[in-house]
Amino acid sequence: MTRDTRVVLTGGAALALALTAGTLLEWADWVNVVLAVVLIVGTGVLATRGPARRESRPVPPPRQQPEPEPVPAPQPPPPASREVTSVRLPSSEGDIPFTLSCTVQWYQQAHGHPDPGVLAVQAVLHRAHQAARSHHPEDTGAVHAIAATLSHPATDSTNTVRAWAAEVRVYVNDEHRAYLRDMAALRRQQHLAKLEIANERFVREYLNDEVLTSAGSTVVWWLARDKSKVKETVDLIGSLARLSAAARDTEVDEAFRALVPEHLRPAAHADHETPGDKGFSGPGLSVVDSSAVVTGPGGVLDLLPDPADERHALFGRDLVDLLVRHDHPDLAARARDHYGVDDWSSADPTPGDADQHQAS
Repeated sequence: MTRDTRVVLTGGAALALALTAGTLLEWADWVNVVLAVVLIVGTGVLATRGPARRESRPVPPPRQQPEPEPVPAPQPPPPASREVTSVRLPSSEGDIPFTLSCTVQWYQQAHGHPDPGVLAVQAVLHRAHQAARSHHPEDTGAVHAIAATLSHPATDSTNTVRAWAAEVRVYVNDEHRAYLRDMAALRRQQHLAKLEIANERFVREYLNDEVLTSAGSTVVWWLARDKSKVKETVDLIGSLARLSAAARDTEVDEAFRALVPEHLRPAAHADHETPGDKGFSGPGLSVVDSSAVVTGPGGVLDLLPDPADERHALFGRDLVDLLVRHDHPDLAARARDHYGVDDWSSADPTPGDADQHQAS
């Protein structure tokens, strides 16, 4: 019951008691009316002052009930694990594999297999093969990609275990790493060689098609290399004309022949054969009659070893035999006279001379 209700009930009871007393005591009517008004007004005043006092009085904050502590969820049992070391994984380069080492972990979802760890390892390695096959051995991000793939739990093909890998290490061994370095160096060398060949071919085509087409263009090209060396370029006109002619497989142009240095000019040839000339002359070609050389003063015999030296006797015999076999009897006779072959041709040669002659 609220305070206001108690005030109203108390005022009503007082009013009823006063009216009852006035009736019993035979009070005057106006007394009963005044008494009733006073009681009614007093009851109303008390009833209206109660809410005002309550509003002015500070309301204490509601008492907070302590929240119940959360009940921790039950921790799952630790997963089973098995170490896997030095497993070869294929890469995008067939001859260069990755090497994998990791810890395979799993939860068993169904029973019936005597060794669920084998299923877990097989499932993880199958995923590792699929992930590594698309990466190059020199890809530094391969280890992170493979580790991210294997760290995600997944069930095996029989739905017996849910397996993943931790502490994943993927690397290329030292032997294959050295092979990759050598291959990279060779590729760089081949690429550089191709660029050098292409540049050389470009320079050759440029010189052949644009520079060395004539003596004039060659001179202009040389002067363009250093415009301040005009006098030096003028002095080199003869040499540049020879360079242009050599590049075109032709003779030096008539207009530039006088500018060719004296020591670089070709030797002059007689237009007609002289009476004592036994050869044939022509521009850039000279054919000599060998018989004229042999029958000339001294002849070719002056170029042969000294016949007075006994060590050259066997050479003289071989020379005579060679000339006879090649149908040069006149030259064979001269060589026989020169080395005195007739003096000892009839004598029996010693065994050592015969062996030497046969070997020759």
